[in-house]
Amino acid sequence: MAPYVDDLARAYTESLAGLLPADPLLIVGQTSAIDPTRAPARRHVVWIQIRMAPSVIRGDAAETMPQTRWSEAILPMTDRVLAKLEAYAPGSRSRIVGVAAYSPDDLEAADPNLVGGDSASVSHHLSQNFVFRPMCRHSGYRTRVPGMYLTGAATWPGAGNHATSGRLAARQVLNDARLRGRSWAARKRRHP
Repeated sequence: MAPYVDDLARAYTESLAGLLPADPLLIVGQTSAIDPTRAPARRHVVWIQIRMAPSVIRGDAAETMPQTRWSEAILPMTDRVLAKLEAYAPGSRSRIVGVAAYSPDDLEAADPNLVGGDSASVSHHLSQNFVFRPMCRHSGYRTRVPGMYLTGAATWPGAGNHATSGRLAARQVLNDARLRGRSWAARKRRHP
């Protein structure tokens, strides 16, 4: 939920500056619409993610929240998020039965791979794309340790691409295995 590119840019810039975005970009999903087992009968689960939020709070772009620690800012920020949801889906707030909110600190504590709560696994700037993701000489999923490969959101093509990096890593593993197999067969023919 961000109607214009300028809104996205503003939220991104505010977050980079360590500010809680005044008008956060929200990603909203309703998983129970596809999988009814995720909620009790005739109920739904709505999942909302703030796409850009600072891991360390230096201030509030809206200048309404003095909190600078996530443990204190999580509830006021949740209110801001739900107010934005209400603006796009009037009446939604009155239908909410319960809320579970997780800060960047909570996300990292639950999964150390989410450094600073970053579910995208580092940036998607040009310096983190193509042959540069996650770093030079590791973009082909191989590592310097023979037989050890990288995959996941930190590898190309990055987060939000579901299983694409796993599929590409598996393809690399299989190609390498085929090459090793050919090499082994050639050595065996030379030295029966």
